[in-house]
Amino acid sequence: MQGFSLPEYVRLIEGYPALWLFDRYVVIGDLHIGYEVSAKDKGLHLPLQFNRYISRLKELKDITEAQELIILGDVKDSVLMPSFDELNELLRVFEEISKIFRITIVQGNHDAYLDKILQKYASFSAATGLVISEKEAKVGLAHGHARPSDECLEADVLVLAHMHFYIKYNNTKYPVWLIGRRGRQTLILMPPFNDLLSGFYVEDVNAVVPFTDYPLYQMDVVTLDGYYLGKLKELRGVFEEND
Repeated sequence: MQGFSLPEYVRLIEGYPALWLFDRYVVIGDLHIGYEVSAKDKGLHLPLQFNRYISRLKELKDITEAQELIILGDVKDSVLMPSFDELNELLRVFEEISKIFRITIVQGNHDAYLDKILQKYASFSAATGLVISEKEAKVGLAHGHARPSDECLEADVLVLAHMHFYIKYNNTKYPVWLIGRRGRQTLILMPPFNDLLSGFYVEDVNAVVPFTDYPLYQMDVVTLDGYYLGKLKELRGVFEEND
């Protein structure tokens, strides 16, 4: 994985939209459980993702042997109270996940009532995020829709989800990591765990990392299999030529 660097305590898990921190935590974001239910109401029939969620998380457990799973928000798809079908899917998924990991959920903008619904299966952190540390290293974790705490924003590594970044190549979309360096701080924008979701094509975005002054175009673009594509500002022409 040449062209970008991460602290030794932060690893991208090859082939998965997941981080491995301090050899103890698996971090994912944006499950949007129930997305298939809401899509069906709009006339789009998608396969239920239950088996895929569980199989991928079991694989992550086998790869890392981690005990703890941290989910960076948007666990469910509905913004407010879930429908009966979505609620049933949430409970089924988390009953199984809780057999694999201890779970912490950082609340996202789709997670109203989730702390009541899943209180049996997970502990919760506010949308301002949480900081995990080992020795002197600190990693700030937040969903990204609301301003993280000062402690998160000042951590050695800041990890955000929420934005669902993809590249578009030959009319196919691929989820990607965006990774940057802001002074001493490493910035990581996660791809969504649920790859059915719509999102932002990185070549169309001219903005900054949420709650920072760091331009997206300066970030490194990395595929799920760890292939370094280059800095976003260098890739715009490549995307346009193959669109």
